[in-house]
Amino acid sequence: MPLMEEVKRVSTKKKTNTGTIILIVLASLLGLALIGAAVYFYAIESPEEKKKTQTETTCACYYIDPSVVSECGDQRRGFLFETATVSGDQVCRAACSTSNLSVNLLNSNTRQELYQICQLQTLTDARCTKMIVKDKNGKIVTGKVPADDELTITATFDQQYSDYKFIINNQDYTSDETSTDGLTITKKISKLDSNTINIAAVATSQNGEQVGSPLCRRLIEVDRETLSDVTDLNIETRMVDNIDKISRIRIGVGNISEEDSLTLKFSFKQKDLNELVMNEGFTLDPAKGEITIIEQDLYNSDNFGSETSFAQLDKIEGTVEMTVTVNSDSQIIGSATQSFSLQKAKETSAEEKATETQESNFSVSKSSSKECVERIAPNNTTVFTVKVTNNSSIAQRIKSIKDKLPLGFTYTKNSSRINTNSANDNDLVSTTDVGQSQEIIWQKEGGWNINPGEHLTIEFQSQVGENALSGQNQNEVIITPEEVPADPTTLRAEYVILVAQDCSDPDAIPEEPKPQEPTTKDPSEKAPEGKDPVTQTESTTTPETGIFESTVARVIIGLIVLVIGWYIYSKPLGQSMTEKLIGSKLFKEAEVSSWKIFNPKKYFENKVIKDLTKKKK
Repeated sequence: MPLMEEVKRVSTKKKTNTGTIILIVLASLLGLALIGAAVYFYAIESPEEKKKTQTETTCACYYIDPSVVSECGDQRRGFLFETATVSGDQVCRAACSTSNLSVNLLNSNTRQELYQICQLQTLTDARCTKMIVKDKNGKIVTGKVPADDELTITATFDQQYSDYKFIINNQDYTSDETSTDGLTITKKISKLDSNTINIAAVATSQNGEQVGSPLCRRLIEVDRETLSDVTDLNIETRMVDNIDKISRIRIGVGNISEEDSLTLKFSFKQKDLNELVMNEGFTLDPAKGEITIIEQDLYNSDNFGSETSFAQLDKIEGTVEMTVTVNSDSQIIGSATQSFSLQKAKETSAEEKATETQESNFSVSKSSSKECVERIAPNNTTVFTVKVTNNSSIAQRIKSIKDKLPLGFTYTKNSSRINTNSANDNDLVSTTDVGQSQEIIWQKEGGWNINPGEHLTIEFQSQVGENALSGQNQNEVIITPEEVPADPTTLRAEYVILVAQDCSDPDAIPEEPKPQEPTTKDPSEKAPEGKDPVTQTESTTTPETGIFESTVARVIIGLIVLVIGWYIYSKPLGQSMTEKLIGSKLFKEAEVSSWKIFNPKKYFENKVIKDLTKKKK
């Protein structure tokens, strides 16, 4: 019996301690559950909260001319836009129809039904609402104009702003006039000296933010006829028997393939020098676009059909201005003028020779047909333009031009054009892979001679690869002159081009696709060429979350849990219920089972006592 009384005493003592622990554990579990439920349901956006956060969405559609561009992708190719605005939970689709086009107002011969319609799902900025570009005949430009055309650009904004301007090929231009209401600006341009014209209309808001829109951007091609032409004249001299003689003449020409029909006429500004007509003794290299005459042929009178040759210059000392005119079958192709100096030999000191050295004075600039490019077609190529300018008072020579493309950019073979003439890559262009980028070098024998105030322009196409970095990418070009530069810093230029996942929204972050339900497009609408009819999709609705989506309900449930815990712990009835629970057979068995895991020694002792008790009975 004493043994049984001891067992009973231990059990009674544990009841009180266990009840307190159970109450604490229950309260803790209920509190954690309440916190978890609050976090979970607050993370789910309720329909009421969703309605509060809804915003309006603006989209657009635009027309493209298939004679200029064959597919959608670059909204700058659009010549007319239509917009639409819907609430955030609706599918936005602007209404365009080719039947609404007045083709007699367009500067294109494309039939009305052949114009294509493209959709622009989202407009990040629509504060510039409209831009129209017209040619000199007052017709709307659909994407291509001749080089001698004059363009009138008109842009309209949604309200008055400050600092209105047009950005044309990365250069800022103020508007020619502004409407009386301050909403519309106009600009005329006539010097179409590049192959493409990239136009944007912008302004500045009151908070200093730049105002613009995809609706007010255009990319227009300049159609240039390929004609034969004379591009430059280069004259080299050397001292022979204490007299300066012309050692070589190079004449830059374009699109000339036969020399048999050519005649060269040399005229001089000095009246005491005779005009020279050269029928033979020169060499044409069509690939280089160059006519070359060496010294022995220049001083051979047989090549001029008379007894006169360049030997008449032996008596001249000082500056000579000479003009060469290239004729083909008595038709003038073009002409070029160059000044050069002829001197008699004389003794000069080393200091005088150093003083006579002429320093070069070149500058270089870089531009691009696109401000933003993507990594996949069709918006993954751009045309870069390098312009070298001779700022000195005499003709000087450039030996080479090097362009360091950004990471992931590659040069498109045979895309170079020098002074608008196609260039042969095998003779002039070399590319070198540097890691995952390329360096391009344009170089020819003798270099390029550039007259004072004139330019050497190189245009080439570059393609963006998958390795290109998102964001701003720096492109550097370096020129190497023949003479020592007066200011080496002007021999470098940089251009920064943007690489984005989507140039229509460069700041957008790609999102995972949401479940969608297809809705059939109106079959009467014409799909873009080469594409299936567009299928609209609508996001599924956020599921209902029951009573817990109400903040008041969450607070009430939490208070109920706390009241129950307090009642069980402090009231006699609650304590009685707890004692009954603790004294129940089910609870005791559960408690003993827990000892097996958490307190094996106690479990073993209890089992031994039970076995002894059963044996005594």
